[in-house]
Amino acid sequence: MACQRRKFMVLQEGTSYTFSQVLELNSETEEILADLGYRYRSAPLSLHSVEVSRLGPQLEQMRAQMRERLPFVPMTSEAAYRAFYVTPLLFAVLDEVRFKLNIEYAVEGGRLNGTVDFLLRGRNDLVVAVVKNEELERGFGTLAAKMVAVSEYFGRPTVESIHPRRARKAHRAGPARGGPKGTKAVRGAVTQIYGVVTAGPVWQFGLLERGQKRITRDTEEFLLPRDLERLVGIIAGLMGECETEQDIIRR
Repeated sequence: MACQRRKFMVLQEGTSYTFSQVLELNSETEEILADLGYRYRSAPLSLHSVEVSRLGPQLEQMRAQMRERLPFVPMTSEAAYRAFYVTPLLFAVLDEVRFKLNIEYAVEGGRLNGTVDFLLRGRNDLVVAVVKNEELERGFGTLAAKMVAVSEYFGRPTVESIHPRRARKAHRAGPARGGPKGTKAVRGAVTQIYGVVTAGPVWQFGLLERGQKRITRDTEEFLLPRDLERLVGIIAGLMGECETEQDIIRR
């Protein structure tokens, strides 16, 4: 028997949504992504945790501070989660490997609009979404929406102006030597986006594959402070350092 087509859509065609509106829809992640043209699945992700032994003493101190301070810090808001768990961890990753750390990054001009809590841009792009503990399940739907928005935002070919002196130099170099034909340079499209949703101590990763129009939710959850080294190692591995610092800063 053939599968029946859905009789209604969660997202109305021709309507733009903010990320908070997506969360308020209280719909299944699979339904939201289907309306965005993406398939959804849950499967293990191959997330390699690189060695961060150089940060050993720093991370051990962070772990001890989390345990000591938690009884005195009410975890009643996303802002509390960001300040207590997320920001210190991301700065620890930044101490290990250099990348561009965008805080409250605005994504506009598409079907999905709003602010991404954290957008890390290095060897890969990583979207970080912070939600309340009771919203972790639905929070992955918000993360997925933000990953789609970031993918489409950076996937649009954007034209960057080049200084006339650089343009003349590039023109003399010619296409065979990497010089553009005109005075503009076009960025390549983003092919995949990593994401992680966190409700304070609990973290879960996702992966958007642009070519396959698919988002995968990792089957494993990470817990702070227990998995602090693994989390820092995974994010450090995703960011890498295969680009120059100057390249990253230009993003």
